[in-house]
Amino acid sequence: MKNDNYLYCTAVIQTTGKVPYEQLVKHLAELSEKTIAEAGCIMFKVVPLEKATGRFALWEIWKNQAAFYAHHEQTYTKEFFQAELDTIEFFESSEKVEL
Repeated sequence: MKNDNYLYCTAVIQTTGKVPYEQLVKHLAELSEKTIAEAGCIMFKVVPLEKATGRFALWEIWKNQAAFYAHHEQTYTKEFFQAELDTIEFFESSEKVEL
């Protein structure tokens, strides 16, 4: 699946404690389902890391930067960020992008 034109992203997020862990899992599953349906999304995977601290890894592959930025313009993505259910502890990508 490796493609030098794809944008590869890894993030580690942690709950802010605004909602119980199970509710955050539900919100992330809903976000994932919508994101996977985007034309520019190759992969969007949410991986639970530490339930006690509410940490998750996000593994993302996008067709290109434009697809990544289009995802961040989606209403559901903006609403997820605005809800402040999590904080981004770590983010790295194969090309420089702005969050």
